[in-house]
Amino acid sequence: MKKYLVLSGLIVLLFVAGCSTTKHVNLGHEGGEAYADVPAPANFEPFDTPPFKRQDGSGGKRVYGRYAYRSTNGLDSSKRVADWYKKSLPGEGWELQTEEVDDAKGTMKLLFKKDEDQLELKLNPDDRMQGSERYSVLIVEMNPQYD
Repeated sequence: MKKYLVLSGLIVLLFVAGCSTTKHVNLGHEGGEAYADVPAPANFEPFDTPPFKRQDGSGGKRVYGRYAYRSTNGLDSSKRVADWYKKSLPGEGWELQTEEVDDAKGTMKLLFKKDEDQLELKLNPDDRMQGSERYSVLIVEMNPQYD
């Protein structure tokens, strides 16, 4: 009976630890918060590739940030995503600078400016050549570092 109680307790402990670990992994952006004035379309969820990075200076000045989302409904139309951002971001104070959209390839690159900040949004199909379901990856980069 004692062995049964110890084994049951161990199983419960492993189950609880496994659930919290799984929940933490699925949150994506574990490195911090996404920018409040850069929304994502409703069919996108946090993604861990590339890994979350964000560096803010004193007084809330944005120095650099990069994180990603993945589409939850397969490959997304780059034109649709670009149109959504061109409609949504001006309400957050962002001004469109340049756009490159290739709906046939599923790619998009939009550059926005707001005060001293530059925002780059990139959409690409995932890199997998084969697999169950392909999806689009949306990368948000604040004040990108140019070579």
